[in-house]
Amino acid sequence: MEDNVFTIAQDKQAELVDRFMEIINRGTLSHAYLFSGEEGAGEFEVAMTIAMRLFCQNVVNGKPCGKCNECRRIMSLDHPDVVVETPDERSIKVDQIRHIKSEFTKSAVEGNKKIFIISGAETMTTGAANSLLKFIEEPSSDITTILITTNKNIVLPTIISRTQVIDFPEATREDLVSRLRSNGVKQNSINLLLTLTNSVSEINSWLEDDWFYHAQEKVEQWFKYLVKDDRMAFTFIQTDIMPVVNNRQQQQLVLAMMVEIFRDLMELRYGATDSDKLSFPGLVKVLTTQAERISSHQVIDNMNILLDTNTSFKGNMNFQNILESTTLKLLDVMV
Repeated sequence: MEDNVFTIAQDKQAELVDRFMEIINRGTLSHAYLFSGEEGAGEFEVAMTIAMRLFCQNVVNGKPCGKCNECRRIMSLDHPDVVVETPDERSIKVDQIRHIKSEFTKSAVEGNKKIFIISGAETMTTGAANSLLKFIEEPSSDITTILITTNKNIVLPTIISRTQVIDFPEATREDLVSRLRSNGVKQNSINLLLTLTNSVSEINSWLEDDWFYHAQEKVEQWFKYLVKDDRMAFTFIQTDIMPVVNNRQQQQLVLAMMVEIFRDLMELRYGATDSDKLSFPGLVKVLTTQAERISSHQVIDNMNILLDTNTSFKGNMNFQNILESTTLKLLDVMV
């Protein structure tokens, strides 16, 4: 894992991280927890942060450093005393359960503590859950188990009754907007960023060297050419957009920006949103003018063309070809 999970956990669930760091500092960590929340709420990152804190060689202000050998081994899933299991496809398989049960019977390899992090607890069969239950029911002072679920309502009741259930709150949009503003993020980019992700750490990575701002500006100019039925929109792909796209993630983000700019157009066309909620508020005049002149049929055709780019992208079609083909189709539709 390349990302520092502690940083991500702090971004998404700062209060819960602080609470667990204090629990560990007091030496009162429970033997079993069930982390419950929507996907992406930071459950796994908080669990990994707990593991890092337990083994960190350079604890700073009661928190893991994220840089020492132990922290790095945990983040790379290469620590013998941190057992991590995630669903294989849609469920936790029998051989995974066997591996977990086998690890439960072993003592810690390098210290006096062992931690299990098991994602997708709701995907375990009743038999699999019951087979783990006896280990949870007979807690060992040197073992902590953290089960993670996106739906605690379908987790075996006996599992819930024998774990401390921690509900993960989802950060409100208002909180995220406030944090981005305090971090100096440009106002014209905030709505777009929060449409694409709710991870502050991910946003920070996109903003390195102002990459996101540059890409957004290019997409906005490309759209201005389109609404003027200017064939420069096609040339602009090679001369201005391709030079700022350096990897597959950036390619995906540029495609997502293009989808969102046309989603703004659709929202305005049907009066479904206020202008201050647009992903591209800097284009409100251009978008409003286009929304007034474009037909419902054109709006639908535009969105279908843009959404088709995802299929082409997943099919590993050449990125420049995707953009150029999409641009030509949009020019035909918007006339």
